[in-house]
Amino acid sequence: MDTYSVAFKVIKHVIDNEFDLKDSIRKETKEATRGETIEVSQISGIFFRNYYLISHLSEILNFKKNSDEMIELGLLYVNNAFRKKIDQNKMFNDFLMFIIQKKHQLKKEEIFYIKDVISKKRTFDFFDVRKGTLRYYSLRFNKPEWLIKMLSKQYGKKDGLAIIYEISAMPQQFVSVNYQKSFSPTMAFKKISDDLYEYTNPTSIRKEDSFHDGKIYLTQLANLEVLKNLSYENSNLTCFISEFNNIALDFFKKFVNKGNILNFVSNNRKQVYKIFDEIKSNNLNETHFYEANEDGLEASLSTKQDLILYSPKSSNFELFRRNPEYGVYFKIDSLDEIISSIKNGLINITKFLEVNGLLLYVVPTINLKETRNLIAEFVEKNKDEFLLEEEKMFLPNKEGNSLLYFARIRKIK
Repeated sequence: MDTYSVAFKVIKHVIDNEFDLKDSIRKETKEATRGETIEVSQISGIFFRNYYLISHLSEILNFKKNSDEMIELGLLYVNNAFRKKIDQNKMFNDFLMFIIQKKHQLKKEEIFYIKDVISKKRTFDFFDVRKGTLRYYSLRFNKPEWLIKMLSKQYGKKDGLAIIYEISAMPQQFVSVNYQKSFSPTMAFKKISDDLYEYTNPTSIRKEDSFHDGKIYLTQLANLEVLKNLSYENSNLTCFISEFNNIALDFFKKFVNKGNILNFVSNNRKQVYKIFDEIKSNNLNETHFYEANEDGLEASLSTKQDLILYSPKSSNFELFRRNPEYGVYFKIDSLDEIISSIKNGLINITKFLEVNGLLLYVVPTINLKETRNLIAEFVEKNKDEFLLEEEKMFLPNKEGNSLLYFARIRKIK
């Protein structure tokens, strides 16, 4: 198998069709060996972790944004600057032939420029980019300029850039032991508490058999703090998530087998199945799974709830750290629609709270318009009915390397 040709198709699916990278790899490697699949994943991942630099080089060469030429240039860069699997001169000549076939003419100085830039790898010392500009930081951290501008404005330039730096690197990986399964930690696991470990290897936890066997699952220290001081027995509890968030598993582990009736609700059928699949080996007698929107909960929740954890669809900046392709297809223009949806969702969700019941609002993002600003507006508009008891923003350059916001809101009337 020509893994670079397959990686080309994978990357094109993501760029043109906004496929999830994992889904695209799965689609194109059905006949591949495990080794070939890993190689395609490596090539594609490196491409997207350098996407903005590759886009910049393409602009200089007058390639159309997200064109086939850009992808081929990116694969050349991936091989020569990072992997060196194929002879540099051979791949460079293949690239030039591809350009000629596309009837795209390169000047001699442009050909030398490509060779020069590739040889520099990650120095980012390019004559056409001034240090300290949005474009410079975009190339350095491989993040969209709008994100750098937004976080610098919201948190100040120093803290904003510190956040960008952290969400450009692999986060600390913490795992919880999965309910009733036996787990024997290796040297790669540093014990934090009886069932919480830090994974200390620099690679992804997904390479561990214990992760694939369901013995452990990824968590954030922030998730545990959200749930830490809550104690419920014989209560009605609901976890509503629009996109999969491992806090759903922490929620189950915290409240199962205490006489509680647990409800897991999502407006995405795949998320409902995913939660069920993760916890199906446990006692599910009082656990229910529903597919519903925030405005369609009447058919799912027949009684008022003592606690609702609400994690709606958000900008989910956490994905900028874990999914390198996320910065390619997430658009700032969608933020207004997301914020409007959350506001409506809060109104619908809180109708199902008992008086003195708690709403936990949890979003894996640090955009102030979806977090503190939005919750402040909701509480102010409904101050006769709701009280904000606590809120916290977890920043990725601070304790626990978590990226999360939560608010605890009590219904008082």
